[in-house]
Amino acid sequence: MPTTTVMILGFIVVMVAGNSWRWWLTAGGAALALLPLGQGASVVAVVAAICGLIVVSAWAWGTRSGRAVGVAVGVVFIAGQAAAFAISQWPRSLLAAPWLDWFAVWLLAGVLCLAALVIDRSLHPFSAPHLDGGNRTAGKVQWVASIATLVTVVVLCGCGLGVVGFDGDGRLRFPAREDEVLPLPASLRLVSVDTCADGGSSGNCTAEFVVMAADGADRTTTVTRLVEHLRNRGWPLQPENGVYRGSREAGGILNWTGHHMWLYADVEPASELPPAPPPDAVVIYVDNL
Repeated sequence: MPTTTVMILGFIVVMVAGNSWRWWLTAGGAALALLPLGQGASVVAVVAAICGLIVVSAWAWGTRSGRAVGVAVGVVFIAGQAAAFAISQWPRSLLAAPWLDWFAVWLLAGVLCLAALVIDRSLHPFSAPHLDGGNRTAGKVQWVASIATLVTVVVLCGCGLGVVGFDGDGRLRFPAREDEVLPLPASLRLVSVDTCADGGSSGNCTAEFVVMAADGADRTTTVTRLVEHLRNRGWPLQPENGVYRGSREAGGILNWTGHHMWLYADVEPASELPPAPPPDAVVIYVDNL
């Protein structure tokens, strides 16, 4: 094997070995994708992988600190993002917030990473005498690339979140999800569902779930089964003038509106759902006002 090839391979081996902790941190940032993937949200998992990878690897490859400080700060970023996800998506008895909730916090982690890299550079300037010219150049390239990537992602995603999250009353809204009602017990059958059958401005939405008894039972029996089922799912439904009503607050980190549910114990008013549902069907309404 030519001497030049041996020297190049040796240099690559030394670089990889010397930067192994940086590679491990990078892998840890990408592994954050496993969190939404565990919820079955494959598309969101891609977003998490990209964001986690950029934030953590920007620090890993941009820092001039040694292994101990580099790993410690990188682990803090990974743990902080994982904790934000857990707080956002497992809010005990409250409604789980949408993924934009934890993603906004992950972008904040990107801002903190930018600050950390700036501070790191002030503590470890590239002109340090113990660095030779080659390492100094590589260090500058890594730092600039890390800063540029972070700034681009934070600005673009931050602007996107600002547009999506704009709301006149200062609160954020998300439409009702199917898992707030479904799955139904075997005694009930879903006829149709529309998670935004009626909407207004600022993200307002009213979802409609049309349900019937699976065994042909009458409407009264269907209502009784539905109320029991929904109460078991955390909805505090209470009868009021022939209507069962209940509200649930939303969890998460940002300021989200809760959801309000109601269903009619008696015959469905004709004006509520044109065209009219089957006579024995019960409509569950969920809005985010």
